Amino acid sequence: MRSGGQQTSATSRGTGWSTTRGFRLWFPLALYAVTRAINAVYFAVMQTHQIAMGGSVEVARVLYPTPAAPGYFVAMANWDGQWYHEISDLGYPVPLPTGPDGAVVQNPWAFYPVFPLLTRAVMRVTGADFYVAGSTLSLVVGAVAMVLLFRLVDDAVGRWPAIVATTMVTTYVAAPVLQTTYTESCALLLVVLVLTLLRKRQYWWAGLALITLALTRNIVLAMAPVVITHAIVRWRARHTDPFPMLDRILVGALGLMSVLLTYLWPTIARFVTGDPEAYTKTMAAWRVIASEIKLHTWIDYVYADYGPVGWLVAAAVIVGYARFMLSPHAWRWGPELWGWAGAYPAYQVLVTGIGPSRVRYFLLAFPVWLVLAWLLERDRVARHRVALLVALGCGGVALQGWWIWNYWMITDLTGEFQFP
Repeated sequence: MRSGGQQTSATSRGTGWSTTRGFRLWFPLALYAVTRAINAVYFAVMQTHQIAMGGSVEVARVLYPTPAAPGYFVAMANWDGQWYHEISDLGYPVPLPTGPDGAVVQNPWAFYPVFPLLTRAVMRVTGADFYVAGSTLSLVVGAVAMVLLFRLVDDAVGRWPAIVATTMVTTYVAAPVLQTTYTESCALLLVVLVLTLLRKRQYWWAGLALITLALTRNIVLAMAPVVITHAIVRWRARHTDPFPMLDRILVGALGLMSVLLTYLWPTIARFVTGDPEAYTKTMAAWRVIASEIKLHTWIDYVYADYGPVGWLVAAAVIVGYARFMLSPHAWRWGPELWGWAGAYPAYQVLVTGIGPSRVRYFLLAFPVWLVLAWLLERDRVARHRVALLVALGCGGVALQGWWIWNYWMITDLTGEFQFP
């Protein structure tokens, strides 16, 4: 597994239409544009069924009341979009807000600052309101992320895997979030940037991207195994591929940063608010214990819904995936994609716990789709691989409509409901 290596065979690079000039730009952009346009139609039609949201709603935070059928852009700011709206308008509260009992209540410190502050900048430059600025920012950043994702996979693994990964990410069931006022677009871009910069051995820039990622989503710790894998591969190849002392120091620093940056936002909250436990208390208002391992919630959920059979199926999936990850096929991805493909899913299972938002979080696990690319190249299905990929993509786009209706649109808060 060589860091920075590139495959150049005709098979890996693709043939025919996929080798045309500019394919690495127009293909991911065209695919992204088509899928986001279809999602825009979904949103525009389904928002006509959204209920009015006012201050009397107890199960959803509403600082900015909206009418029924609020329009496309307003619907883009559903759920946590209200928090990002508040941060963009008002910043973070000092001191921490408390309830009648003196306990800290839910507040903006639970949400990381890069996306809302970038949205504020767009609002000031363009004069647009939060709804338009935030949604447009996500849409544009997502487009850049998809182009860079395609190029990363294309350079590291090959043309067909890049096509599969890009197709499956853009048609993934929760991919509509890439045009809402959420952080997924920014997080995806930064993850791709960190992996790309590591692969290119541009460690100073990788450090800057890590810092930005740490202020975007609470996932920077999952980069530690990636950096460690990158370091091991470089160390083992040092006799044929020099690993100078400066690079060793920088890679070591990146590994340490991946761990320490987990505490960056809580530390900022501590100093700004003057409360040493500002972030911990804020998360506790959501009944989240920041240091708790959440694996048991997945185990309990699988058993409660599916019984022992569920455990057996889950175990089989984990063992099968682990076995593939230890095979030569996965090693050829390079340490960066290989490391993220293993570290990020494990991080989600261990740290986040079960819940509907985890479907959305999986969007960032894009190297997992390289397994599908490998399967579609097996002898029995290779001749039909394009048709199969198109069918999977179309099925994903159909499911996106289901996700928007069931998880994004607010049509009824009187009974059981899910949020994204």
